Amino acid sequence: MGKNFPRYALLLADLVAIVVAFRIAYEVRYALVNFIATKGEETFASYWPAMAMALGAWIVLFRAFELDRPYLLGRDFPLAVSRLLMSLGVLMGALLAGSYLAETFYSRLLLIFLPPLLIVLFGGTRLLYRDLLKWSRKYGWGVRRVVIVGQSDLARELGNRIRQHQELNYELLGFLFPAVNRNRAATRDLEQTSSEEMARELASKKVDELIFTTPIRRETATLEFIATCQKLGIQVKLIPEYYDLHTKQIASFSIDGIPIFELREASLDPFSGAAKLLLDYSAASILVILFSPAILLISLSLAVLFKGHFLWRETRIGMGGQPFVMFRFNVSAADEPLLPDSRNWKARFCRFLHRYSLSELPQLWNVLKGDMGIVGPRPETPERVRRYSAWHRRRLQVKPGITGLAQVRGLRGLDSSDLKTKYDLEYVATFSLVMDLTLMVATINTLLRRRKAALADPGNSSPPPVGETLHANIT
Repeated sequence: MGKNFPRYALLLADLVAIVVAFRIAYEVRYALVNFIATKGEETFASYWPAMAMALGAWIVLFRAFELDRPYLLGRDFPLAVSRLLMSLGVLMGALLAGSYLAETFYSRLLLIFLPPLLIVLFGGTRLLYRDLLKWSRKYGWGVRRVVIVGQSDLARELGNRIRQHQELNYELLGFLFPAVNRNRAATRDLEQTSSEEMARELASKKVDELIFTTPIRRETATLEFIATCQKLGIQVKLIPEYYDLHTKQIASFSIDGIPIFELREASLDPFSGAAKLLLDYSAASILVILFSPAILLISLSLAVLFKGHFLWRETRIGMGGQPFVMFRFNVSAADEPLLPDSRNWKARFCRFLHRYSLSELPQLWNVLKGDMGIVGPRPETPERVRRYSAWHRRRLQVKPGITGLAQVRGLRGLDSSDLKTKYDLEYVATFSLVMDLTLMVATINTLLRRRKAALADPGNSSPPPVGETLHANIT
């Protein structure tokens, strides 16, 4: 209960916020605007069935959308906002559908007041949640003290993510790994420490979990160390050696106690593929209608600036390794040097289009042609694809997209293919229509924050170990 208490507290706060929002909307509708004629007199008690339905729906949505992960200050803030807005939209849809099926019709004005009130109150609950996490970490309430075994890039990445994901309520004490020589010991010489003594040392530091980021060798000292840790109440966890394959599902079975894991391919099943295709065509059609004035204005402006050459046609590699022609506005002037006092409006205009990805609007035509989707891995050039490994080529199993998880995380064209592939495979492994809609909404937030993010320090992708580093020879 202690580990999950902040999550339960956030859910409880959300449920209270729903009741409060109904009450405020009722008071505003019937007290402040009572000059609007109504059929009969409605009491607040008549809204209890709607509130009960909203509370039940929110409990399900809270779990389905992982709304206990606010990331208020982290890189996933756009995803958190989009998840909250998506779940709120589903909640209002459920309310309307439920009232229609029950043939119980509520004040339309009250239902109009409800969404903005819920946005404000849910935002408030998440600010309180963030403060609760800080308070619980400050006083050590429900905090799990963790030590990571390993010194690889994976160990450093895991340590960095534990620091970012404060909702996990983990406190990283340090890293544990065999010391190469005595000069590397940071605080004390533990190289000759036995497995039992090392385990008791961890227990004395009140370590709750030990996470192995390296394969566990079947050696006596290592197995004794793990057994002693478990006996002392320290949970031992292991990251699979090939975790970054991002398989869609891992199936397991055993033969006489020997566990066997089946790594299933990360790809879209036929139903998901058909649903995504319908979503892509629908979203692209709507976006073409909405952005048609902007597309026309940008086309005319670039045609004047570049004497008719306003559109680029670039060869890209799509699904299954098939080449296709991708369209993009001509923003070549964005690379021209721009002095502070310069009035190079062509360069300024092209940089604006590039910064906010307005140069990608013609790719809506690629979506309608079937070459691309709205969400998916960004297509790359044939030259870059020729250098792909078999692992990189797995991102070619789905249609490329205008935006994707890698783009929401801040990556762009010249960033590492390894990092982009990692996020792309994560997207494929966790695909759902909700994920696509979430990334569409998150992209808007990402574009609005891009200028500020470009000025911020991107940080070190391989941060130094956090906390005390424990050295020991346990192998």
